[in-house]
Amino acid sequence: MLQHHRRIALATATAAALTGGLLTFSAGTATAATPARQYKADFNRDGYGDVAFAAPYAKVGGKNMAGYVAVVYGSSTGLNSAKRTVVSQNTAGVPGTAETEDGFGEAIAVADLNGDGYTDLAVGTPGEDNGSDVDGGAITVLWGSSSGLKNGTSVKDPAPTKHDNWGRVLAAGDFNGDGKADLASGTSASYVYVVKGRFTKSGTTGGTQKVNLPEKAMFGVDAMSAGNTNGDTKSDLVLTYRTALASAPSGSWSKGVAYLGASTGLVVSQPRPLNGGTSVALGDIDGDGYDEIALGNVFGEDSDHTGTLGGQVVVIRGSAGGPVNGDAPMAELTQASTGVPGTDKADDGFGGDVSIADTNGDGYGDLAIGVVFKDIGAAEDTGLVVLMNGSSQGVSRTGARTVSQNTVGVPGTNEDMDYFGSDLLLTDVNKDGRADLTVGAAFEDEGVGAVTALRGSATGITATGSKSFGPGTFGLSRTYGAFGTGLTG
Repeated sequence: MLQHHRRIALATATAAALTGGLLTFSAGTATAATPARQYKADFNRDGYGDVAFAAPYAKVGGKNMAGYVAVVYGSSTGLNSAKRTVVSQNTAGVPGTAETEDGFGEAIAVADLNGDGYTDLAVGTPGEDNGSDVDGGAITVLWGSSSGLKNGTSVKDPAPTKHDNWGRVLAAGDFNGDGKADLASGTSASYVYVVKGRFTKSGTTGGTQKVNLPEKAMFGVDAMSAGNTNGDTKSDLVLTYRTALASAPSGSWSKGVAYLGASTGLVVSQPRPLNGGTSVALGDIDGDGYDEIALGNVFGEDSDHTGTLGGQVVVIRGSAGGPVNGDAPMAELTQASTGVPGTDKADDGFGGDVSIADTNGDGYGDLAIGVVFKDIGAAEDTGLVVLMNGSSQGVSRTGARTVSQNTVGVPGTNEDMDYFGSDLLLTDVNKDGRADLTVGAAFEDEGVGAVTALRGSATGITATGSKSFGPGTFGLSRTYGAFGTGLTG
C-alpha cells in the first residue's frame, strides 16, 4: 500500500499531501459564456473538441517516470481513440530527451499560442535537469496543425536557477486582453510567471510578468486555472498554495487567491483571497456571464484545521466586481450537504478534481466532482463522480447523480484503488452543444491508469455509448504511468 500522501498525489493529479511529496497538477481552462476569449482544444481545427492528457510517470525509452502526453481527437460520435497522437521528449521535433523522473506532462494547458487558428498544447516537465540545474524544469509548446500536434518549441524560463520546477502548474488565458494568449507557470517558489503572447515557433514571446503570492508558500503553487470572473475582456488567474501552521510547522494550511486581469496584465497589487483547495475549475454555473470558481479540497480543511470527514467543494460566485467570497459563498458542499449523493466518510476524497460546463444545453454550467477514494461495496478507494446541475440560483440541490464503473453502461468494474474521478473534464467533443464528460482513473490496474468518455445529452451526462481506453488501446506498454492525468481540452 502506498503511503497516504503519495496516493493522493497520484490519484487527484491536483493534490499534494500536507507533508509534501510527489506532486502532479491539472490546469485546464474552463469554458464559460463570457466576453473574454476562452480556450477550447481543437488541435487539428476540424471543429470538434479534442482532449489532451498525460502519463507523466510512464517509462519512455527505458527511463522510469520520463512521461508522455496524448491527444484523443473528437468526432461526431465523441472521442475517437483510433485517432490520436502520443508525444514524448523522444518524439522527433520535440526538444529534449526522455530522462528518468522528468515527468513530461505533469502539467498541461491549451490555447492557440501563435495565433494560427490551431490550438497548441503547453507541456510542463518540472523534473527536467538543465545542465547542473537539477530539477530546474522545462515548458514545451507542441504546435497544432491540420494533422494534429506536431513538433515543439521550448519556452524560456525567465529566472533559471532562482527556483526549481519551471512548468510545475500551467494555465492559459489572455490576461491583458490584447487578443494574444498568455501562459502562466508555477514553480517551487512563492510566485508565478506569466509569459505573454504571442509565442513563435522560434521561441520568442511577448515578455513576462512576475506574480508574487500574498505570503510564503511551503511547496509553491498547488493548483491553478484561468477564466473570467467579472465578465470583462481579460482573463483572471486563480491558484491555491499552502502555508505552514504556526502551531505545527510540519503541517500546512491551504489558501487560495484570485488575480484579476487588466490591460497591463494581472493586478498583483489587489489579490482576492479565496478558500484553499487541491483542485480548481472556473465556469458559469448560474448563467449570468460571470465565471464561478469551484475549489475542491480532498482534505476539507476547516477554520480549526481539523478538516471535514471526506473532503469538500466551495463554489465562489462571479460578479461584475470579480469573485464574491466573504462569509457566504454560492455553495459549500460535502457529501453531508443537502442534495449531494452519498454519505460523508473519512478519506473519501470528495473534491479530488472539479470541472464546470453545460452538459444538457440549458445555458447553465453543471458541476462535476471527483470522489477519488470512495469505497463502493467491497472495492476500497475505487472512486466515483458526482454530477450536480447548474441553475439561475447556482448549484442546484436537486437532480444530482453519481457515475462509477458500477454504473450500467460504463465500461470496467470497480476495483480497489482505481481512483475513478481523479481527473475530470467537461467539454463538448462531438459538436452538439452539450459538454461531454471525460474521467481519469489514475491508478487503474495498480497505476497503469485509464480514461472513460461519456456523452452529454438533453438530460445531462449519459452512460449510453460510453467508451474506455488505456495505454493498451494506443499500442503502448501497460505499465505504471498514471495514464489519464491532467485531462485538458
